[in-house]
Amino acid sequence: MDKGWHRIELATRSRARYTGTCVITVNPAYASQTCNVCKVVDRKSRESQAVFRCTSCGHTEHADVNAAKDVLTAGRAEFAQPRQGVRAGARKPRNRVGRKANRQATAAQTTATVASGLAGIPRL
Repeated sequence: MDKGWHRIELATRSRARYTGTCVITVNPAYASQTCNVCKVVDRKSRESQAVFRCTSCGHTEHADVNAAKDVLTAGRAEFAQPRQGVRAGARKPRNRVGRKANRQATAAQTTATVASGLAGIPRL
């Protein structure tokens, strides 16, 4: 199972490189036992596989939804912290290469040139 998750992570990171997005890994430990409202970790809050009821504040929610919100909050906190050794904007998405990309770029330039020369005339 560990190799399966590794392949998913590699595919996600590869796709993120092309789209210019960032992939953040979060340690999911105790996410199913942590209340996403008051952040109290208690083993007894997990009544069953599906029910989460916080012993501190009384918050009740589906256990998977509560854990997903907790992981999302941890990911957002990780993203907000600056990391040492990484410049802002260090990785930029690659440009498309090949004949199709050149054709698309040329078509876009031609359209922009034609559109600027015919300002005010609707293009059909």
